[in-house]
Amino acid sequence: MNDEIDSIPPEPDACEIKTPHDHQVMFRTLENPLRRSIVKSIGAFGKTKQEIMKELGISELQLKFQLDYLVKECYAEVDGEKVRLNTKGMQELLANIK
Repeated sequence: MNDEIDSIPPEPDACEIKTPHDHQVMFRTLENPLRRSIVKSIGAFGKTKQEIMKELGISELQLKFQLDYLVKECYAEVDGEKVRLNTKGMQELLANIK
């Protein structure tokens, strides 16, 4: 007799589950024009905070506010001065910005 535990499909990763709340957060993130510009600026390869501020002509305070939101919602990672979109940020945000 086969072990029944082996036949149970694994649960999906919690980060992959899409609830109505997840979609609401994604749309709220994308509807902000400055946040959209920041995501587009970061792109697939990442940038430094200075590069983003110079490219978009925004202050450090504006960038910090928006990056804090992106990090809190698990879309981006900040490592010192370098900012990168994580997989979720690239798939849910960058892929939906034209």
